[in-house]
Amino acid sequence: MRPVSGNDPQDHARAHPQGDGRGRLLAAASLNTGFAVVQVLVGIAIGSVVVLADAAHQVVDALGLLTALGSVMLAARPSSPQMSFGWGKADALGGLLSGLLLLGSVAWIAYESTNRLFNPVEVDGGGVIAIGLIAIAVNGISVLALSTRGGAVHAHPGQAHSGQAHASLSLRAARLHLLTDLAGSFLVVFAGLILVGSDLTWIDPAASLLLCLLVLRSTWSLMTHASQELLDRVPTNVTIEAVTSALTSQPGVERVHHVHVRPLGQNRASITAHVVVEGEQTLHDAQGQIGALGAVLKRELGITHSTIQLECHPCDDGDC
Repeated sequence: MRPVSGNDPQDHARAHPQGDGRGRLLAAASLNTGFAVVQVLVGIAIGSVVVLADAAHQVVDALGLLTALGSVMLAARPSSPQMSFGWGKADALGGLLSGLLLLGSVAWIAYESTNRLFNPVEVDGGGVIAIGLIAIAVNGISVLALSTRGGAVHAHPGQAHSGQAHASLSLRAARLHLLTDLAGSFLVVFAGLILVGSDLTWIDPAASLLLCLLVLRSTWSLMTHASQELLDRVPTNVTIEAVTSALTSQPGVERVHHVHVRPLGQNRASITAHVVVEGEQTLHDAQGQIGALGAVLKRELGITHSTIQLECHPCDDGDC
């Protein structure tokens, strides 16, 4: 007896970010784009590579924010016959693309900064300080606009008590862009202060290289998480062990095997499992038990899409 059940595919499509902060994303992208233009003009005028480096980050910030906006809008779309699991992984794809943009900007900045170390250029320290202070204000406002309150994914039933509501990867990427740029702005001001009181022209490119290291460290984590989700690695918040334990603890269940868990994006997961049950059941009884097991997974683990195959004895690997 092997009735198979899957939850309504629309269930996981409805579980998308609420209050996903689209307006805030668009406002932050516009602010960063406008300021990037100003930074490029000022950086060229005063001859500062660290200001131009920060401008490059601002441009990448804007692209990252627009990528996040597109990802959030795609992820909120309902499932369809062609996209039966929904668009949740657009979020991870957006996070990965944003990470690649960051890596590209770091490569360019490192190249320019290395050249400046061997070919120093006189820089206007006062101008560097002024543009750095404005950058701190712009990035600080943008970070606040994309705070967790404005961009968190709501927890599923059963997750609220465990604090498992997470920001989407694309929104996390957007905030990462802004936070690293905020740190870079402080470096810009620090470099400007040194340049005002000395002729240490190497400070400007050295500060840029330090900023590159900070960006690389934070970008690695982001791209790792995004890649793991795109490759269907079992999510950390819903493990195979947790699914097996939840099912085997139910009355009438003898054994659980062939458990597979895949992420659907936005902190959601889909599971399939073979469940060996006691005794003989009618088709009506089996459907009722499948429904009860699915309800357990939803309540305890927040899994909104499950497919459970009931068995009266363990199947052979060749038959499954």
